[in-house]
Amino acid sequence: MIERLAVSCGVLIAALGLASIVGRAQRATAPTPVLLQQYKAVTADRLKAPESENWLMLRRTYDGWGYSPLEQINTTNVASLQPRWVFSTGAGSGHEAPPLVNNGVMFVSTPGNQVIALDARAGTQLWRFRSPLPEGTVMLHNTNRGVALYGDKVFLAGGHAVLFAIDTKTGLEVWQKQVADNSQ
Repeated sequence: MIERLAVSCGVLIAALGLASIVGRAQRATAPTPVLLQQYKAVTADRLKAPESENWLMLRRTYDGWGYSPLEQINTTNVASLQPRWVFSTGAGSGHEAPPLVNNGVMFVSTPGNQVIALDARAGTQLWRFRSPLPEGTVMLHNTNRGVALYGDKVFLAGGHAVLFAIDTKTGLEVWQKQVADNSQ
């Protein structure tokens, strides 16, 4: 009886392990969502004159007004607004960066070297980039001030003085560059 139970548990554990491996393989080869397939590269011209539905940089435009030309929300209907979706980033503090939006993709950065791409209409996660802070990193305040969009990349200044370039369609790191000595 005990031997049969041990064999059954072993088969169950093996099956769960196999399912876990298969699950990772399916996620790794999942097709790119249509929203990301249609992602429009950010250019210098688009940064100078962004389309009204896009928020391509901090404060939206170089003049720093932080003004949206969209007219769907105004003084007559703002009081009746209701949340469409909510998303938890998993980070409990230090959210001081505005989300950026390009062609319906919202990029949110958090403390701890994390960037999340979301479908701005549905609030569903498209991908998540994380790069753990190395042991011994000096952080006076666990905050991230945001990301930058250019071309087909998201640029993140990591908390340990590293600049990351992340592919906008996959969320995978393209390159990283140490820009300073974090201990200094």
